Amino acid sequence: MYKYLSTLEHLAPRFGTETFLAAQLELRKDGGDGSGSYLNTSHAHGASDPGNVGPQVMHEVMVSGTKGIQWRKMTVQNQSPLQQEPNSSDTWTSFCDFPEISHITITGANVSIFKQDNFSMEVQMNSSLEALSFVSLLDGYFRLTADAHHYLCHEVAPPRVVLSATNGLHGPMNDDFVLQRLRKEAVEEGAFLVRWSVLDYHRIILAVLNKSQVNNGQAAIHKQFRILHSGSVFSLEGWDREFSSVKELTDSLKTFVLKSGTDNFTVKKCCLPRPAELSNLLVMRQGADQCVQPDSVALCLTQLRFHQIKDKEITQEQHLGRGTRTNIYSGSLLVRGGAEEEEEDEEDKWNNNLTDCKEIRVVLKILDQSHKDVALAFFETASLMSQVSHSHLVFVHGVSVKGSENIMVEEFVEFGPLDVFLRRERALVTPQWKFTVAKQLASALGYLETKQLVHGNVCAKNILVARRGLEEGTFPFVKLSDPGIALNVLSREG
Repeated sequence: MYKYLSTLEHLAPRFGTETFLAAQLELRKDGGDGSGSYLNTSHAHGASDPGNVGPQVMHEVMVSGTKGIQWRKMTVQNQSPLQQEPNSSDTWTSFCDFPEISHITITGANVSIFKQDNFSMEVQMNSSLEALSFVSLLDGYFRLTADAHHYLCHEVAPPRVVLSATNGLHGPMNDDFVLQRLRKEAVEEGAFLVRWSVLDYHRIILAVLNKSQVNNGQAAIHKQFRILHSGSVFSLEGWDREFSSVKELTDSLKTFVLKSGTDNFTVKKCCLPRPAELSNLLVMRQGADQCVQPDSVALCLTQLRFHQIKDKEITQEQHLGRGTRTNIYSGSLLVRGGAEEEEEDEEDKWNNNLTDCKEIRVVLKILDQSHKDVALAFFETASLMSQVSHSHLVFVHGVSVKGSENIMVEEFVEFGPLDVFLRRERALVTPQWKFTVAKQLASALGYLETKQLVHGNVCAKNILVARRGLEEGTFPFVKLSDPGIALNVLSREG
């Protein structure tokens, strides 16, 4: 077997990869709605361009089952179509692995791949059929390596996956994973999940856990009831009623008690599929899954982590308002010169003194001294926001302790809270403006979900406007601020 695999690997060095020739490729930051900026723009002349007499600069995109999406520039000599041979000039550059993709859109031959960190790749294929093939490949690899129950693009979504997503169905999970998931939900009465059968392609299985036995310290017992799927109707085996959806069927069962021998089972709490849920449906790739999807790794919430800022490095200025147990001021922060100061003389770049410092505008959130009992929650919020990084999340520079004052130092967002902005600019705000803002907010919340975090205080006053986007040809840009001190902490105050 080893010799066979070694020979196969030698004969097919790119086994498990597929390459596509792209006429145009662009990398963008902050999505593809025009609200962001281009990181790399390379327009290529198509092969049919009659005015193109020199070598054509194009792109090659490679999809690998172990390395995700990679791309490189290449040149094609201007010959007849049958004689054209690509000459690669650049090494492969990684764009992302499959678990990092949030969604894909396709319009004709144009494909847009969006990552969870709001970066995107815009690719123009040579035909709409090739674009569909490209997206289908990415969609399939995503379900194999990241989330077996989710599709990235409506145009290529398999009907069975759409049916499963609509009805909250798990894939054909093995019994061990089914029982493991039900045990996690055993704190609630009537935990159940619905999955496709491992043995019968057209059969659905309703798995229900007996909670009473778990509470009594006995081995958990779960029973499986068969659901028949015929055409567009679903029916529980042994029950003559038919339903148009699995959800309608399980909702009806909530008023009944299911019996299996001497055991009774109730159907109350549905265990829906979760993103990247561990099961036999995902392929674990050696050397790949340890480093992919860094955004999905849970943060360290058991200890405080933030940058400590010296009190002499901040200057307090105008009072802007009040937050949750805080007073908010504008201010400035003294920072050391770094990579951003590209116009400095070479001698100054290596000069280790304070002349390299500059001031940047910041917001200072000062905890009210009469509420020192919530100081720990204040620091926990600062620690949480210091560990996340997204273009639509407000950046936290760190925390400063100035005497008895605890200060959170955040980036200054020019046009302030969304609620105030909307009242002021109501006449100029269009539905497209609101849609763009909603997309940006959704991308920030989606990022937090990959970190297994819940913001808990999404409201207009916590959404800050960085760019107005009211002028022709411009787009708004918003940032979600920190959630403040949690309500459960405030309820214990005093």
